Amino acid sequence: MRTSIKKYQNSFAESVVDADPHTLISIIFKHILINVAIAKGAISRKEIENKGKALIKSMALVGELQDSIDMEKGGEISINLFDLYQYIVGCLTDANIENNIDKLDEVADLILNIKEGWDAIPLDKR
Repeated sequence: MRTSIKKYQNSFAESVVDADPHTLISIIFKHILINVAIAKGAISRKEIENKGKALIKSMALVGELQDSIDMEKGGEISINLFDLYQYIVGCLTDANIENNIDKLDEVADLILNIKEGWDAIPLDKR
């Protein structure tokens, strides 16, 4: 198992190094979804430490998304997206405190919806 984890980490590191900014944001979305899934499994197995680690990673990644928003150029869309990310952090916090899988499902649905929109942006608009 450690070998497969190592391979994953190495391939992830290589993909991040070569990625353009648009792809990096997509990778962040993907890793939020992965960590939310890890947290859901940890809650089911009552693995408090693993749940906490996964949710902290998720919150940090959402923070990275918030930091990447161009508030000057984006206008109302940027404000709404920032607020949505803030809502997601609140859901992750609640899920952590309450061991609430429904909150994690809500986060996963929101992130997946945003990611699908992001990934659908045509190459010439990036």
